[in-house]
Amino acid sequence: MLRYLSGMPDDREYARGDLLAIYRGAMAEQFVGQELLVSQQGNLHYWDRQAKSSSAEVDYLAVINGRVHPVEVKSGATGSLRSLHLFLATYPECGKALVFSDQPYADLPEQKITFLPLYTALAATKVSEKP
Repeated sequence: MLRYLSGMPDDREYARGDLLAIYRGAMAEQFVGQELLVSQQGNLHYWDRQAKSSSAEVDYLAVINGRVHPVEVKSGATGSLRSLHLFLATYPECGKALVFSDQPYADLPEQKITFLPLYTALAATKVSEKP
């Protein structure tokens, strides 16, 4: 849909080796957003902070087992996750942060961050069923 709505020529852009690089990661973020729409039963939320000299934004918030988990999407291995760290410091009672990218699984419990492959977005953010 993103390709069609933006008018991006499919013969040129999809010939690239790294599809996640298209539009600086917008397709990766769009994919995770669509997965969250399903896993979060139609509820899609994000967080932003508007401060004079320091604005911040977390791509999505997922509610899993009654706890809010910040969700970031990265199209590559680079990035400082500054906004994500700010969210975790501001809301220490929140659940572990989830970062989806094309990188392999990695868990950083001391930072409350788990890195997951993009294709796990649906399963990793699924709302638990009530018994």
